[in-house]
Amino acid sequence: MYFFVLFDRAGEDLLLALVLLYSRPHADLLRVSSNTLCSCKYQGDGALQFIDVKKIQAIVSMVPHTPIVGPQEPTEWYFLVEKPGFDVALMGGINKEMPVEPDVADTTS
Repeated sequence: MYFFVLFDRAGEDLLLALVLLYSRPHADLLRVSSNTLCSCKYQGDGALQFIDVKKIQAIVSMVPHTPIVGPQEPTEWYFLVEKPGFDVALMGGINKEMPVEPDVADTTS
């Protein structure tokens, strides 16, 4: 995600995020890894797209790696790593106050 943009469309706020789309996963790597290694190709600035922030389902990192699959030359791909904690951040409305513990260093009482 590069940045957010707030638009006013007919009096309604529309919040968009600029994201970079990657290729579909490498089918062989996905298959031999039992659907655990999602390895994609970088597509450059031509794959930039604005999306509604309400459509974001996960925050991910694309980590470079160079897999060697069969007789082909190794090339740079990017594997997907989901950012932990995003689903917890969506649990809005649940506010549990933590009890305040007395200061251990305070010996005046």
